[in-house]
Amino acid sequence: MADLFSRAVSRGGEGLLTLPFRPDELYRVPTDDGAGIALGRYHARGERRYAEPVILCHGLGANRFHMDFDERYSLARYLARSGFETWVMELRGRGLAGPAAEFNFDDQAEHDVRTAIRTVVSTGAKEVLWVGHSKGGLMLYAHLARNPQAPVRAAVTMGSPFTFAVQPGLRVFIRRIEPLLRLASIPTRRITNIAFFGAPPGPLTRYMMLEENMDSEVVRRALANVPADLSGGVVRQFARWIDTHAFTSYDGSFDYRVPLAEVRRPFLLLGGSRDLLAPPLAVARAKEHLGGPVKLVIAGRAHGFAEDYGHADLVLGRRAPDEIFPLVETFLSAHASRV
Repeated sequence: MADLFSRAVSRGGEGLLTLPFRPDELYRVPTDDGAGIALGRYHARGERRYAEPVILCHGLGANRFHMDFDERYSLARYLARSGFETWVMELRGRGLAGPAAEFNFDDQAEHDVRTAIRTVVSTGAKEVLWVGHSKGGLMLYAHLARNPQAPVRAAVTMGSPFTFAVQPGLRVFIRRIEPLLRLASIPTRRITNIAFFGAPPGPLTRYMMLEENMDSEVVRRALANVPADLSGGVVRQFARWIDTHAFTSYDGSFDYRVPLAEVRRPFLLLGGSRDLLAPPLAVARAKEHLGGPVKLVIAGRAHGFAEDYGHADLVLGRRAPDEIFPLVETFLSAHASRV
């Protein structure tokens, strides 16, 4: 069992934009390959209604705060209020998970995911539910491809691009930053230094969020708290996928897509109608490979939503707590066991 952190997380350094992180319990758990992850546990608020806990996993270049931002924009706390026990996962190499040696996507998909599931199951659950944003969804795809019997009952992916063949601008971007790909760590967390001024203009912001769908104060606080440095190994693997349209292991020997036909779990695929990083076609491509059943929902005005959605705003968008969070809760509750 994991070592329990002090629940009294230090308040030192909290400033105008800094967010606190105060789950009911906080764990740092070593992985089998010598790294570590962090898990924040929220007990169900009021009566616990469902037996399976929910693990929430952030995406590339993000940390625990994307899935647990504040009282309104925390998907973790929303699900806890709905009767789920929820666990906010923070991947190796950032924040409370602590530093890690150079690693790639495979290391996280195999060891970090296994460690999270094993830890949560050790508290008494037989299976878990999974919600992953962007890379957090891709990691579950990859983990299940290698571990089809993993105790995951159902899952939601949010803005998870199963292919990079329909985002031509990404190939140009990757080629422009090619010198950065040689680094062991890419210091993207430095963007927090300009958080007070809001998102910088340019293509990077447009790919990461539909800014018009987010409150300006949320954007500033997100920039101050959510960014995490990128592992060079992870970015090089993503760059290879973007260049080759593949979804393979770091050495190219294992295609994560092929075994997914045997993964017969309920999946909800959520995509943003104006997400440039994970456009609807890229999200929907997973439906061709998963064993099913699979439900696809595109969040946008043409599909009955009050707003169009981009990438990060699937969680932090102005109306996400009213439109997106209930979709996630409804899907999970339909596939969970009642207590």
